[in-house]
Amino acid sequence: MNYQQTLEFLEILQPRAMRLELAPLAEACGIMGNPQEQWPSVHISGTNGKGSTSAFLASILEQSGYRVGLYTSPHIVDLRERIQVNRRMISEGELTGLVERIREALPDDRTLTYFEFMTLAAFLHFVDVHVDIAVLETGLGGRLDATNMVQPKVAVITPVSLDHMQHLGATLREIAIEKCGIIKRGVPTVVAYQPPEVMEVVRRICDDVGSPLCLATPDEINVPLGLSGEHQKQNAACAVEAAHLLSQAGFHIGKVDEALAATRWPGRLETVHESPRVILDGAHNVAGAETLASYVHGTVDRDRAVLVIGVLADKDVAGMLRQLAPNFREIICVRAPSHRAASPKDIAAAARSSGAHITIDDDLSGALTRALPRMGANDTIFVSGSLTVVGEAKSFFAKAGSATPR
Repeated sequence: MNYQQTLEFLEILQPRAMRLELAPLAEACGIMGNPQEQWPSVHISGTNGKGSTSAFLASILEQSGYRVGLYTSPHIVDLRERIQVNRRMISEGELTGLVERIREALPDDRTLTYFEFMTLAAFLHFVDVHVDIAVLETGLGGRLDATNMVQPKVAVITPVSLDHMQHLGATLREIAIEKCGIIKRGVPTVVAYQPPEVMEVVRRICDDVGSPLCLATPDEINVPLGLSGEHQKQNAACAVEAAHLLSQAGFHIGKVDEALAATRWPGRLETVHESPRVILDGAHNVAGAETLASYVHGTVDRDRAVLVIGVLADKDVAGMLRQLAPNFREIICVRAPSHRAASPKDIAAAARSSGAHITIDDDLSGALTRALPRMGANDTIFVSGSLTVVGEAKSFFAKAGSATPR
C-alpha cells in the first residue's frame, strides 16, 4: 500500500455505524500482543476541554524530558494529527505500515470501525517508538470508548455537559456515568469543576472503586498560558493536577510554568489572519458556544465582531446560537463540510432574533473570500460551530499563505 491507498482504505471504514462496545477491539488488541499494556498512560474524558487538557499535559511531560505519545480526535486538517509523539505527527510511511500490519494480522471477520482501527494503530505506534508515557483522549463517552482498553496511571474528567445525547443519554447524570467509565479501581481521578449532579456521580463512582479523587481548581493557575481564554485555566489545572499525581507515581516533573506557556493546540481560539483578525474556535456544542460567547463579549466590541458558523445537524443549533448571536454585528451561516451538516437556512433561523445582519452561503471558502475584502482592519471574524468548519478554514488560510497561528 502507498499512503493514498491507506487513506482510501480508512475512508471505507468511515461510514460504519458507531460501535459502543469494547469486545471487538479487545480481541484485536490480543491478536496484536496487547500493545496498550506496554506503556503507562493518562486517560482523559469529558465533554469540553479534553483536547486542550491533553495538550497541556503532553507539554508538561515533554518539558520534563519524557517521550510522550498523544492520541486525540477528531483531527482538524490531517488525519495524522490524531497520533503524535512529542507533538510530531506520525509519518505517512509509519501509518501506512501500521495499517498493513493490522490488516495482515486480523482475520477477515474481525473487522474494526474507523475509530477502533485508528486507536489500535496508535497503541502499536507508541510501542514501536518506545514512548515513556501516552496521553489518551476519549473519542465519545468513556465507558465503552475504544480508548478504554488502558489501565492508566491517572484518569481525568474535564467539564461534562449535554452533548451526543443520542449515544450517551438524555440527562447530565446519564452522560456523566458514561464519561466516568474510565475511572479504574485504585487509580487516582482528577476532576474539573462540574454541575452538582455530575459531581455526585463522580464522587459515587470513585468511592465505589476506591479511586482517590482530586479536584482541579483553576484559581491555582496564575501563570501565562499558551492557549487563549479564561476557560483554559480549568484545562491547565486538570493537566497540572494529573502531572502532580504522576510525580507521586515516580515521574520527575519540572518546568511546568514553561510548559503551560509553550502549549499550542489548533482550532481553539487560534488566530490565523491579521487585519482583519480571524480566529478559529471549535465550539461545537452549547457549552462550547457559551465559552466562546464569553470570550467574544469580553474582548471584542459587538460592532467589530463577525461570526462565520457551520454546525452539524445533530447539535442543539438553537441553543448554540442563543449563546453566540447577541455578540456579533454580522453572522454568516455556512454549510459544514460533512454529510451531517445542518442547513445554513436553519442556522440563520436560529440567529434571526439577535438583531445581527445575517447572510447565508453554502460554501465556506467562498464566504471567506467574499467577506475578507469588505472587513475593516479592526474587525474580528470568528469561524466556529464545528471542527470540520474550523479545519476547512484553517486549510483556506494556509493555502492563501497568510496563516499566522499562535
